[in-house]
Amino acid sequence: MTYSNVTFPNVAFQTPRLTAAALSSSALPYAKSTLSTELATLLTSVVKRHLPPDIQAVSDAESALRWLEQTLEDCQFVAVRLADDDALVGFFLLYAEVDAQRGGQPRLASPLYSLRLGYVVAETFQGQGLASEMVEGLVTWCRASGVVSSLSGGAEADNLPSIKVLEKNGFVCERNDEFHQGNTVFLTLML
Repeated sequence: MTYSNVTFPNVAFQTPRLTAAALSSSALPYAKSTLSTELATLLTSVVKRHLPPDIQAVSDAESALRWLEQTLEDCQFVAVRLADDDALVGFFLLYAEVDAQRGGQPRLASPLYSLRLGYVVAETFQGQGLASEMVEGLVTWCRASGVVSSLSGGAEADNLPSIKVLEKNGFVCERNDEFHQGNTVFLTLML
């Protein structure tokens, strides 16, 4: 997947209860009908409560498809499904940047990447430990890939469950004020 002249490998992993796979823009025409309907169902007002403004406009399959098409231009969308019945549990949005500070250089064969992540879990699947399992699976994939130097994510200060999920998976709250924007807490995991 290429974002702003950065090529990053497609994420795919399995956990005991979940499967995760990146959606490429070339696969979107085949998946758009089903996935856009699933996203419209998943993105309830409760789920969107702590999400950025661009996703707030998703209210039906058509608006979900527009959002997804736009999102795929900037990041990797990783769908996370139940392993036993393929139900959409949630998703990751992964924004890759070449990590110049840790040896990554675009002209090298294998640069290192810093990933910014966002994740969403469907309301019906919250409270079952699936968010922790999703993040743990992603962390495991990143470590095994050998191309990710760090993962970072933000959460609103009052979104304690999301902050706890990241902390449970080894993320540490940034203490430097330059990383704080208003009510958002940023957490990072160095790999």
